[in-house]
Amino acid sequence: MRNSVFCVAPVLLLIINLCSAQTVTRDDYLKGYEERARFISAAFDTASGGYAAVAARYAKNVEVARADSMFIAALKEPRGDMFWMFPVIGAYMHGKDKMSPGAKAAVRNAWKTYAPYRGDTENHWAMYYASLFLAAEQWPGLPGTEWFNGKTSDENLVDAREYLVHWMKITTTIGQGEFDSPDYFAEYAISMNLLADFAQDPGIRERGAMMFEYVLADFAVEHLDGQYLGGFSRIYQPAVFMPLNSSASAFAYLYFGSGKPVVSSWTLLPALSKFRMPQIIYHIATDRSASYIHRERKRVRNVIRFGPEKNPPVYKYTYVTKDYGLGSLQGGLLQPIQQHTWGVRYLYGRPYTTLFGLHPYWSSYELGMFFPEELKPLISDVVASKGTYNNPDKWTGGSPFERTFQQKNTLIVLYDIKPGTMTEHIDGFFPRNLEERVVDPSGWILCKAGDTYIGWFPLQEYEWIEEKDVQGVVKPGVGIPENVPKHQETGNWRLRSHKLQNGYVIEVRSKDEIGSFEKFSGLLRTRIPQATLKPGAVSVRYRTINNDQMKFTFPETRVLNGKAVDLSRTPLFQGPFLNADTGSEKLVMTYKGQRRILDFKAGKITGE
Repeated sequence: MRNSVFCVAPVLLLIINLCSAQTVTRDDYLKGYEERARFISAAFDTASGGYAAVAARYAKNVEVARADSMFIAALKEPRGDMFWMFPVIGAYMHGKDKMSPGAKAAVRNAWKTYAPYRGDTENHWAMYYASLFLAAEQWPGLPGTEWFNGKTSDENLVDAREYLVHWMKITTTIGQGEFDSPDYFAEYAISMNLLADFAQDPGIRERGAMMFEYVLADFAVEHLDGQYLGGFSRIYQPAVFMPLNSSASAFAYLYFGSGKPVVSSWTLLPALSKFRMPQIIYHIATDRSASYIHRERKRVRNVIRFGPEKNPPVYKYTYVTKDYGLGSLQGGLLQPIQQHTWGVRYLYGRPYTTLFGLHPYWSSYELGMFFPEELKPLISDVVASKGTYNNPDKWTGGSPFERTFQQKNTLIVLYDIKPGTMTEHIDGFFPRNLEERVVDPSGWILCKAGDTYIGWFPLQEYEWIEEKDVQGVVKPGVGIPENVPKHQETGNWRLRSHKLQNGYVIEVRSKDEIGSFEKFSGLLRTRIPQATLKPGAVSVRYRTINNDQMKFTFPETRVLNGKAVDLSRTPLFQGPFLNADTGSEKLVMTYKGQRRILDFKAGKITGE
């Protein structure tokens, strides 16, 4: 079970407004970074317990005796499996030259007697093997009787190295499986950061630093003011509709100086680290002077059943501006339980800075694709830890009956749902704090969120359901939001349609792109999608505000301006800032005249 500690800085709510990316020098960036790192670590200087408080004291060489006693006490009842491993080895590495013999003995004994579960997901294995590698280096030459898993120090070292190198290779050739997760970014970042800081093996230390840069750059290119943009492999409620609640936003604050000041135990070890992010990644994360299209190829988590291919490709498309980002995956089941197929995120209206839609699907078929356990008990097993999974009102999840087609700031989403499916409706999330939400006679739902305008054209009839502002997503009743005065609204709004052959068209523009909200609304009124909505024959034709002709037939026929769109040609990364060919093991970062290359095949970094 994943636990996190978040707290918005109470005193530092003077959000640090850095200058534009083009004018921040390296010295300016490092000065700001050091201030943010000190702010984060200071919150743990006087904490009375926890591995983060131990690590902070050791790293700063203050109250070492107090840190020893806290460490020994915590290690008497170890728990948390791989989530225990990295904070313990991190605290140990910061304190091993300062701590008492008793504290050292307690740490060594814990790695002998406590058997952490390795887990079953990609982030679990990153934490497990990175931590195990560092531990095996620290206590070399020990027999299997001195380790929780019965393997010798050398065997643990070899196992961990082989997995880490394999994972880096598969990630840099066909893409990460647990990709672009706002809520699981931290696990990869911390694991690679620890290797970069503490691995004695120079090859693993260099690869750790490269992989840390890799995941930071991957986040940076789809980042806007602390928010991760695009479709995601995994995200939790309520962070899916309150984007700054994810742990990735804490890293955006620390490394990019954006979003809101956040103190998080997830960023404590990085804040104590020697690692300093290259300036080029900072520029990629913060320069939004020009809008751009960014494409990526990731991979589906290992398919165990019900599929002919182990790791089918995932195709991502994200359009990024200074005011908003619209991103999508191609649709289908790409990750179990917490997939987020598409969404638009913008700057206005914290904490609710997003609109999105989904088919809240769930089934033993989906879980059986990705989990090895017997099918019958799978749903109850998953619900025990992911309580929203079989909730028909949930806000996360993929569906085999959903597909998307995106062209810049226009998105088409289609559904062809089989009768008898567990959930026979689709939903859309509309935050309560929109400045405008107008149901126009043309059929368009016209929304204004500050300088961002969003049009949503439902292809079938629907109803509005008011959402209470609680994690459990309680629905008190049905209403018509445009007839409810804003001062009487008590929650967000859910658009729900019960038609099985369904879909919608999304148009997003900013004030800078199109002018006034009235002009945007007027243009949409003249653009009405033409749809066919029959079982096995779901399609739509649409001419965008940019006059692109889009034709989309469920599930995979996409035609743009008369030419078929071939998603299979999508490289690992493609855009103005990041580029990588499939199979290359190489990432090229570009910003103006700067260029930096992470070459995992050669095991080196070249460029600025």
